[in-house]
Amino acid sequence: MKLPELQQHFIASLYGESSDIEAQVRGDHGIGAAGRMAIYRYNLQAGFGKALALEFPVIAALCGADYFARLAREFQLAHPSTSGDLHHIGAPFPRYLRQRFESGDYAYFADVAELEWAREEAARAADGVPFDVGTLGTVAPEDTPALRFAFQPAVRLVVSRWPILSIWEAHQAPGEVRPVDPGASAGAEHVLVRRAATGPVLERVGEAEFSWLASLLRGAPLGEAFDAALAIDAAFDVAMALQRCVARGLFRAACG
Repeated sequence: MKLPELQQHFIASLYGESSDIEAQVRGDHGIGAAGRMAIYRYNLQAGFGKALALEFPVIAALCGADYFARLAREFQLAHPSTSGDLHHIGAPFPRYLRQRFESGDYAYFADVAELEWAREEAARAADGVPFDVGTLGTVAPEDTPALRFAFQPAVRLVVSRWPILSIWEAHQAPGEVRPVDPGASAGAEHVLVRRAATGPVLERVGEAEFSWLASLLRGAPLGEAFDAALAIDAAFDVAMALQRCVARGLFRAACG
């Protein structure tokens, strides 16, 4: 058997597919071929499961250790890692949970996972150039509505009809979990995820401000984003919202 074929059989065996790899393993008086493959298979599953739990600790807590281990194995079969770097395995996990639990009592798992992944992305995003607030002073008043803002790479927005940030916060105190009603009646939450000097920060924002930020993040000009926010809240203060953005360090550039 040539090396590429041998590698394919080895990988197939690791993922539980039918393979004659054991016939290719040199025998000795130690652990048999089946036992050796079982060790590789266990390490593959255990390493993947631990990495996934580190990226989604709240989902792991909500599921419980046994069920999360099973869920991780099934997710691994559907989305095996193609790299030795396991930092990126969680990218399709929210979508996987949405498909898995879309019509059941645990449909909110997907949105909690989306929030956790946004936090992971914020933690690992590249550093952006600091925003020069002085550039705003050079913009003529009549040109202000046409301004567009480039955001820092670590900025993410997550919205859910469930109280996802409340659920996440309830699992942050070591050894203590505060009960949170995941029902839609508990209220939707709009969350801004950013990175501060101390690490990722998750903040609730109002619906109007969330709409305004989402429009700007998509590349809409300031005037259009302001109109979208006003449609939700007629008292929306764009000047205060801009000040909060600058204070939070959300922007890296502005252009006309």
